[in-house]
Amino acid sequence: MPKALERKLKRQAKRRQVEDEDAYVYGTMRKTGWKPSREKGKRRR
Repeated sequence: MPKALERKLKRQAKRRQVEDEDAYVYGTMRKTGWKPSREKGKRRR
């Protein structure tokens, strides 16, 4: 994950008093086009 963006989103989540900070960060990162490493390496057989 791009660490700088992750830190920025965590601060925003705290400011907005989001219940599940991790879900907020993950969802927002996905909206920007980021994919977790477990999805990047998948190949079709």
